[in-house]
Amino acid sequence: MSGSQSPPDEAYRRARMALREGRLREESGRTKPGSEMEIQARIYRGEFGLKWKGEEGEMIEVRHFGEWNREPGPDFRGAKVLIDGVGWTGDIEVDRNVRDWEDHGHAENSSFNEVILHVFFNRSSRRRFSRTREHRGVVQVCLPMTRAGHRRRLHPGGPFLDGDRVRRLIDAAAAFRLRRKGSALRRSCELGGADEAIFQAIATGLGYKNNKIPFLLVAQRAGCKRARGEAGEALLFGLAGFLRARYFDEGDDANRAYLAMLWETWWRIRDREARLVLDEADWKWAAVRPANHPHRRMGALAQVAAEWKGIRDAIDAGNVEGFSDALRGLSHPFWCRHASLARDPLPRNTALIGAERARDLVINVLLPWRDFSEGWALLGSLAGPAPGRRILRAVEWLCGDSCPSLGRSAKEQQGLLQIDEDFFGESPEDVWKAFDSGGPIA
Repeated sequence: MSGSQSPPDEAYRRARMALREGRLREESGRTKPGSEMEIQARIYRGEFGLKWKGEEGEMIEVRHFGEWNREPGPDFRGAKVLIDGVGWTGDIEVDRNVRDWEDHGHAENSSFNEVILHVFFNRSSRRRFSRTREHRGVVQVCLPMTRAGHRRRLHPGGPFLDGDRVRRLIDAAAAFRLRRKGSALRRSCELGGADEAIFQAIATGLGYKNNKIPFLLVAQRAGCKRARGEAGEALLFGLAGFLRARYFDEGDDANRAYLAMLWETWWRIRDREARLVLDEADWKWAAVRPANHPHRRMGALAQVAAEWKGIRDAIDAGNVEGFSDALRGLSHPFWCRHASLARDPLPRNTALIGAERARDLVINVLLPWRDFSEGWALLGSLAGPAPGRRILRAVEWLCGDSCPSLGRSAKEQQGLLQIDEDFFGESPEDVWKAFDSGGPIA
């Protein structure tokens, strides 16, 4: 498929909706929105959109989420919102359940008097209202938790699809995935500007699959501008919760010297940042290779901020090689030789961001940032890394062992990852029917 053609991602989107509707009808009706940290990060990034419908039918458009609140009170302060076309400036509170407004005492707390939106994910068995201490009604919004767990209808595989149908499905899935990533970046750009959107996207990519949300939160709470400042490195490590006293005892002289440099800055600003510092339990440490340790990846993010101009120039130019080279060329006197803030030296000088991670950031940041047709053409020209477990699983599930060459290009890998995410466990034939017909299966 050439870059000038319009790939069939609309048919893929309809198939995805059709098969998901069947799964959603099997659910119990209650969603599990994940941790409060994840909820706030995803809302602040615009993952749930910016236009909502209130519980009383109000038409709501968020123009800006304001500032993340560092003190007790509503989650976001000074948000700018249109409600039925009328502009409002006020606070936003985010809860798991509508009843949390009363259960958490917001109705009696004067700190919540300026709340204009109460956002939640689960309604109650009876209608509940959100009111301030002054008895003013607060507009309520119930958001769908799009990543709620669902019960998969596990299918043993087969009848398998032939190569032509598999490739058509993969192309559509890859186009859908690229377009969705581009939309997410544009929403994030609308909310915080281009630098913030790109910085958060790079941070999320450095978090790998296990620590995407903590890295996103650190990037959101620090902000690109502050991360690029003189205190940026200490700010990032401090907000991550990595500056712990025990590392002075666990490390060697090089560790202690580096920690002392960070603490020299952090102790002056930590009081005002205290409420935004992540807990150690927010991070996942298991099964992480030393070179990919979260401490070391935070060091890489600090260097991304330090070398921001060159990275932004390569992104704006759509220069794949320039962006990749800028990432792979990042260096740090401590982090090129250490895996963590404890005594954990690496056996040799090691790049902060290797070739495989740089390619992943090209696919997940640079390509979605470009115009779709340009990003699509670039995606089709890239080779992928060695296929991982999910890609191999998706190939085997879709076509058995009849398509051994699948999953080698970046475009194929992106399509297979999307198909695995959306459909794995369904009958491949049912997936194809939904895609080919553009509607639900009879």
